[in-house]
Amino acid sequence: MKPLIITAAVMCAASPSYAGTSGVVMAFGYNSSAPAVRMQVPADFVAMPIQIHHDAKDPLKRADEIEKALRAITDKLQQQPDMAIKPGAVSLSPREQSTFKSFSSYDSSGGSSAQLYVLGALKPDANVFAMTKRLYQAVNGIPLADGTKLTLGTTTLGLHDPERYRADILKLIAKSIKETKSSAGFSGPVEVDGLENPVSVMQLNETEVALFINYRLKIQTKTP
Repeated sequence: MKPLIITAAVMCAASPSYAGTSGVVMAFGYNSSAPAVRMQVPADFVAMPIQIHHDAKDPLKRADEIEKALRAITDKLQQQPDMAIKPGAVSLSPREQSTFKSFSSYDSSGGSSAQLYVLGALKPDANVFAMTKRLYQAVNGIPLADGTKLTLGTTTLGLHDPERYRADILKLIAKSIKETKSSAGFSGPVEVDGLENPVSVMQLNETEVALFINYRLKIQTKTP
């Protein structure tokens, strides 16, 4: 008899969830290759990314106007009890802006911009559709200086502090391993790597997200 090592990678090839400050995590889109061992929970909020640009040619004025717009949006939306702001990346270029430059959320030419995320709390009386509509209305109602352009990105669901579910997910993984060994008739030792990986968040539908941990399972058995 010689030992046989059976290794299974229980991992998702999708983009990782976006971890934020204070345990705020935005989900990535659904991926069918996500691990089968996962929890399904209601999402806490819908998040909408906003990209801020200004068409000033002078880089100093451009940076100043982007900062003013960022402060105006933050101050206004923080007055809403069911909305919150998550800061994003700020990229400021010292180059003079071309008169013919067009702005886009996919622009990678080195232009100046600032990003933030607006989070709208989901409730029984405020689903993703109603809250997204409110986010649009709130952002579009903010007065901005001439030359300032906002690009609203695609919304996604999110969760506050998904790590609080770690213990429950680990229990599900342990149960799955036990059932796998039993159904396959394996009796050898088991090695599990990757349980220290962060809890990933994946969007399932308009109200729920799936939580899982990417891990690698190694089962040793015996074969003739």
